[in-house]
Order: sequence, then C-alpha cells, then structure tokens
Amino acid sequence: MNPRGLILAHYQEVGLKGRNRSFFERTLASNIHQVLSDIPGAEVTPIVGRILIRLPQEQVWAAAGRLTHVFGLSSFSPAVELVAPNMDALVEQAILMAGTVSFESFRVSARRGNSSFRQTSMEVNNVVGQALKERTGARVDLSHPDWTCHIELVTNRAYLYSEKIKGPGGLPVGSSGRVMALLSGGIDSPVAAWKMAKRGATVDFIHFHGQPYADPSSARQAAQLVRHLAPWTLRSRLFLIQFGDVQAEIVTSAAQELRVVLYRRFMMRIAEALAHQEGAEGLVTGECLGQVASQTLPNLRVIDDAVEALPILRPLVGDDKLEIEQTGKHIGTYDISIQPHQDCCVLFVPKRVTTAAKLEDVRAAESLLDIQALVGKAVANAEIVDARYRPEGALAPPDY
Repeated sequence: MNPRGLILAHYQEVGLKGRNRSFFERTLASNIHQVLSDIPGAEVTPIVGRILIRLPQEQVWAAAGRLTHVFGLSSFSPAVELVAPNMDALVEQAILMAGTVSFESFRVSARRGNSSFRQTSMEVNNVVGQALKERTGARVDLSHPDWTCHIELVTNRAYLYSEKIKGPGGLPVGSSGRVMALLSGGIDSPVAAWKMAKRGATVDFIHFHGQPYADPSSARQAAQLVRHLAPWTLRSRLFLIQFGDVQAEIVTSAAQELRVVLYRRFMMRIAEALAHQEGAEGLVTGECLGQVASQTLPNLRVIDDAVEALPILRPLVGDDKLEIEQTGKHIGTYDISIQPHQDCCVLFVPKRVTTAAKLEDVRAAESLLDIQALVGKAVANAEIVDARYRPEGALAPPDY
C-alpha cells in the first residue's frame, strides 16, 4: 500500500465570512477536489480554519503545483500529522524534519487553536526550540531564520511543516455567482476575467469574431486564452458570436464616427441576452478609463445605456496599461494576447471615432436597424465551446 501524504491548506478571506463561512469552505473544498480529481484516493476535508488534503505521497508535489491556481487559498504546505500528540512526539518529529535540511538559524512557530493540547503555543516554541538547538547546534533567529518549523495544534492533532507555498488568495470560484465576460483576444479582457474569477465568480466568456468578413484567427486565439485560464476559472464556457454581419449593417446606416460605439452597444445587447439565457448575473469587460476612444466617460455612458437590467463590471477601469500588462504576464495570458489575429474591432474601422458620442445621435442611428432581429440571430447562432478544467490537460483545441 502506497504511503499517504498530507497537504495542509489555509485560507484567509474565507475565514472572515461569518455565518456564510461554511458555504465558502464547502465551495473551496469542492474546487480543490475538482483540480485533484484524477489523483486516485485524493480526499479533501475541511477542519477548523483549514482544509486537509490526503493523497498518495508521490503525488504531493504534483498536487501542490495545481493548488497554486485555486482561488481562495492563501497558502498550503506538505505536512506531517500526529494524532493525540504529546510534547515528546512533537520534539521527535521536529528533529526528524530538521535532519532533512541544512540550516544555520531557525525558529519554531506554534499555533494552538481549538486544541486539547495542554501546553500553550509559547511553551511548545520553547521546548521544541531548545531541543532543536541542542540537536543541530543552529542558532535561534525569530526574524529571518534559514528554516522554520511550523506546528499547528488543532483538536486532538498536530500538523508540522516547514514549507509554506503561497496561494492566489481571493474567494473560491462559484461563491459569487456567474458572470459573462466579453473576451476580445487582446491583453486587457483576459486579465479582467481572471480578476473576476479571483473574486469568486464563475466566468463564462463571449467572443465576437468578424466572420464571414475575417479569418477565424481571433476565435482560435480566444479559445487558447480560455483554455489557459481554465485552471483558475474551472467551469467556464466560451460563446463564439459571428459579428461581421452586425457590423456590416451598422456601416450601411450610421455615421462613421459613431460606428465603434454602436459596435460596442450591440456587443453588450448580445452579451446581456446570452447572460439572461445562461443565468449569468453580470457582464464583465476589460475596459480601462481613457485607454482608447470608446472608453471615455461619455462613450462608456452611451454604451451602458444599451444594457437594460444587468450590472456592467469593469475590474480594470482604474488600472494603467503597464499594470494590466504585468498581470497578464504574471498569469501567462500576455504572450497569447500579443499573437497576431484579426480582431473584429478593426473590421470596417472608421477613420474618425468620436470620444463624446451623444445618446440621441446613437439612438437615431439605431432606429434604422432591426435591433431585435440582429441580436436574436447572433444569439441563436452562438457556437459554444466547453472550457471546463480537466486535470490531465485533456482540453483539445476546437477545430476552426
């Protein structure tokens, strides 16, 4: 029988949720189970203020790599569990752990919570620290030690570990409702979607491509971005919308300086219709105030007017371009986003774009269009790509 390993996972913001805390804990445990679902015998168990992950010892570090993408985790650590421990057992295990590494300075950091252990945290620190000092000859350094022995005393058990791996933080995906994120294929929108997933939203994606007047490169790029984000977003779908015909209708009836704003208004209408159809409760865009002509305050106000009932969430609205690019590089979407592709936003692009569209002018231009028919056709012809996370990386690229 293979030896069992253990990972002790911690959360931070989830622990502040008061009476709703158990819901967030269950959602986080479920997400962890999903990312480890291909590991035979993996068990995920919430305990007081922590989550225990039991799995085959040889899978511990592979599992740790996946946990770095699980929103809601503040940190996690491969650990050793002692049942009904006494001080002698703590000392013995700490010495065993210290024997596997080389260090000149150390500290012991004990935490005692809801525990039947008789001694206080300070007493554990002193006794175990003195034993380690005598056995290793290393000096105690409480500020900047080479090695730390962490001891957590919970109920009738002790958990010892030395490695603390940083998690992504935030809230577990699925704890804050479902949103529909407009994904352009550029740098900003995947970062915006990632930020919403970090706030606990289940994110579905909608991408507008220029077919039949453009090649399918932007759809391929959108699918690549969604697959890359899958370890964070877990349960996403990608809706691909053929938008070229809508743009062609706008070009035939609207002044050129209004076209981009009109494109955006139709995108928002289509996204809202899909959101209602799929049970999403908000729309997400990667818009950043003042970054391009369509993202001025007057134009954003006119664009928002097209949405009747749902909130429009803009998590990047106050970021500058450098901050957005840095986040994109951090999460790995930047290199995908900068690949060349035919974005529908440059299809039928006008020479002039207004930075202060007037609502009455936009509505007058739209009065010449069959809005309901154009939106209904786009929604009805949406192509859906399943982008759920598969632990073994089995997501095959769609055939475009």
